[in-house]
Amino acid sequence: DIDEVVAEVLPDEKVAAVKRFQAEGHIVAMAGDGINDAPALRSADIGIALGSGTEVAKEASDIILKNNSFSVIVSAIEEGRRVLDNLKKIVAYLLATGFSEIFVFAGALIVGVPIPLLPTQILWTNILEEGFMNFAFAFEPKEEGIMKRDPSASSMKNILTPNLKRLIILIALVTGIFLTLFYFFLLSFDLPIEEIRTFMFIALSIDSIFFAFSIKNLHKPIWKIKIFSNKYLLASLSISILMLIAALTLPPLQKLLSLTPPSISEFVLILVLGLFNLSVIEFVKYLIFERKKQVI
Repeated sequence: DIDEVVAEVLPDEKVAAVKRFQAEGHIVAMAGDGINDAPALRSADIGIALGSGTEVAKEASDIILKNNSFSVIVSAIEEGRRVLDNLKKIVAYLLATGFSEIFVFAGALIVGVPIPLLPTQILWTNILEEGFMNFAFAFEPKEEGIMKRDPSASSMKNILTPNLKRLIILIALVTGIFLTLFYFFLLSFDLPIEEIRTFMFIALSIDSIFFAFSIKNLHKPIWKIKIFSNKYLLASLSISILMLIAALTLPPLQKLLSLTPPSISEFVLILVLGLFNLSVIEFVKYLIFERKKQVI
């Protein structure tokens, strides 16, 4: 901890102080407004010039405070952490859903059974079902306690942190195994392959929608998350549901995607299975983040 206060120091002494703290492994920010502050501003990791300062100080700095208020820096750090969190959620969503689909296809190819989805069905689920949900994470509000995190922690410097990698791998495995077993279960009934693929198409779409809401906040269970805090995610959910309904009910889309209209009972069954898979994902999230109070 720093327990020294200095005042009225010379320009070279400011530079020496910056280099001392850097040598101890600190990230140093230096504020100044005069010509004599320029060397220290240039040497610091982050040079901060006051808006009322000299042009020399501004040229040597990384940040210029237009209104001379340091509260702007706090807001900028908070926004940066929110953006980093949301990037992690986007990456986790894309990789977890993508790897789970690969797992299902790999299982089918290894066993030697027909592939669970056709190329057009894959494109539909990835672009129209998952795509809208993924972009909406960019507008996710900041999580509580975001400014209390340790800035020197590795989780604050990298997107693919160890905890996030564990989450992606475990969710991909859990969802992949679940969907693979569900596919083999359907094959055991000797149903038409078009009907089985329709089941898998709905299951993948519903899983991706549920997972999006689970990943809104990795530090709280889904029943404690503010579901309505992101209007863009709600809009994406509505679009995804409408596109799913359209694909299953409109004859031109049914023909294009090779789908058969499911009964209400079949749709409810898949919905229940999706909720079960969601509960397993929530348990995985609890093990990695909530139980040990870890950050993303």
